[in-house]
Amino acid sequence: MRRFDAGLARVETALLGLLVLAMTSVTLAQVVARYVFGAPLIWSEEAARYLFVWVSMFGAALAVRQGSHYALTALAERLPAPAQRLARGVVLAVAGGFLLILLVTGIEETMQAHLQDAATLPFRMSLPYAALPVGAGLMLLHLVLRAAGLGARA
Repeated sequence: MRRFDAGLARVETALLGLLVLAMTSVTLAQVVARYVFGAPLIWSEEAARYLFVWVSMFGAALAVRQGSHYALTALAERLPAPAQRLARGVVLAVAGGFLLILLVTGIEETMQAHLQDAATLPFRMSLPYAALPVGAGLMLLHLVLRAAGLGARA
């Protein structure tokens, strides 16, 4: 399972790098087109926005894998060891519940968005909306693997 987790993280990291490269390229192309050629690209802002959403979701999934999300630990660190374990369990349950809700509603919203075309790009809105259930699913998977001790070490 650890090899699966590591392999998945490599794929996520590669996709994240490609998405950041695409987002940077689209933004640079827009700046050059607007200020050098005086002819802005009508599709670039929309494309950069959708790429940013995908970047955010893949980045959040990798942060869950590494245990890098922001956490307030001042109170938990003052508790006795059994209470600390209980607090970690509650945090995992709440985060897992939230991600499960995000996954389910994300799937529903993505299916609904498939009925709509993007404003300036030649695809359905389900493509940018799919970032939500994909990201939530990856975060949930990494959370479960970490909780089971089968994921990345913090």
